[in-house]
Amino acid sequence: MTTTDRPARVAPENVGSRFPFALVLWSSAVFAMQIGVARLGYGLALPAIRSTLHGNYTLYGTINALSLGGYLVGALVAPLFIRRSRDAVMASSVLAGVALIISGFASDALVFGLARTVFGLASGVALVAAAVQTLEAVEARHRGGASAIMWAGIGLGLAISATGAAWVVHGTFDWRIASFATGIVTAAAGIGYGIRARREPVAVQPPSAAQKRPPEPQRFVFLCLSYFAFGFAYIAYATFIVASIDARFGISHAYGTVELLWALYGVASIAGTLGIGRILDRPIGRWAMAFAGIASAIGCAAAFASPLAVIPSAILVGLGLTATPAAATAFARARSTTAGAPAAIALVTVAVGLGQLIGPLVAGVSADKLGLGSVALLACCVYLLQAASAAVDAARG
Repeated sequence: MTTTDRPARVAPENVGSRFPFALVLWSSAVFAMQIGVARLGYGLALPAIRSTLHGNYTLYGTINALSLGGYLVGALVAPLFIRRSRDAVMASSVLAGVALIISGFASDALVFGLARTVFGLASGVALVAAAVQTLEAVEARHRGGASAIMWAGIGLGLAISATGAAWVVHGTFDWRIASFATGIVTAAAGIGYGIRARREPVAVQPPSAAQKRPPEPQRFVFLCLSYFAFGFAYIAYATFIVASIDARFGISHAYGTVELLWALYGVASIAGTLGIGRILDRPIGRWAMAFAGIASAIGCAAAFASPLAVIPSAILVGLGLTATPAAATAFARARSTTAGAPAAIALVTVAVGLGQLIGPLVAGVSADKLGLGSVALLACCVYLLQAASAAVDAARG
């Protein structure tokens, strides 16, 4: 790297004096691939994967839980990588992409599960690092909007996935090829982010004592509880909703339903996130996670009550799908110093990661014991917990 290639070093107070739109868009691409396509696409392809590799819903709920357990570990160690390298997003995204490619070649559930676990681990590092680095490059008063754009990428990923739903779900397109293609694009998005991040200013590091200062726990209790509940509910819904449609309608009778559901799920999440983004930097924004939890709970209740309500259910759940993470990330950054931002964002990511770890396990057992329809009711109850916890957090200011 030549002298002219090196990013400029500036004082922390001057970092983010502008809105690095290109970097924010690249972060959105990273989130689109690793969550919108790779993570949530697991539920879309689940019937085809299960048909190929065999096993019950408890097994595939466990595999998803292991992947999300890897994500939890990745989030925990992410601050270490962030402090040591500006290429954390690039390196971990490439590893995530390789794991997805390997999962596409899996001959049995064991290999598939191991590959998905490695994907989760790498994704945990990549997403926390992308969130931290991106928000640090944005002026404080614009971070809510930047967080919304970043997380809205997930909705775009869902919409992209919908275009391939017919081939994956109806068997005319092998899920293995979809996994391979997703891995390639996931790695490419991380590389693009890394190249762009090198052009952004680097803040002069604060004193080591300040770097080690942890976030104040009392300011995060109800935020973390709300985000935990969200992680549990959304992954339970997303993992089993397509299988639920298959069980209720039969895929052959639901041609077009899955594609439409996934597309509306993604479009609604983009609309909800960009809408929330407009209020996150205002006082009313502190109620964002409560609003999202209520809308999602209503959506899940509708899906449980009637198979005909699957589409409006997806729209209501989608409204909070990425709006909630956008709000939680922005809140965590707002409650921390520049030095404490990696730890604060990792803390809330661990909270949602725990929810995501437990959710598929409980939902898988519920689907096997009580039927797939019970998953929507379970998610509804936990979304209500999200809303209640967020309301307490908002009331405390």
